[in-house]
Amino acid sequence: MVIKVVLLTLLLFQVIYLLIRVKNGKEKKYYIPALFVSVITAWMIYKTLTMSGFAAINSTIFSAFGLFILFIFTKHPPFLKERN
Repeated sequence: MVIKVVLLTLLLFQVIYLLIRVKNGKEKKYYIPALFVSVITAWMIYKTLTMSGFAAINSTIFSAFGLFILFIFTKHPPFLKERN
């Protein structure tokens, strides 16, 4: 249960960080993949709350991986060509 709370807390912080990046960025369309990943990760975390046993462990691992991908997509949006 502690791991699930930690995942939810991390997701909340990363979504807030994503929203700040979108608000401050000029090209908002490059953050769409990060928004999709955040929705999928939120769904996986929700599923871990309703599961038990080995399925919950798998879902927790996928949720942690989704949070990592969300962080990468927020920090370095895909398809964005940074101008020097």
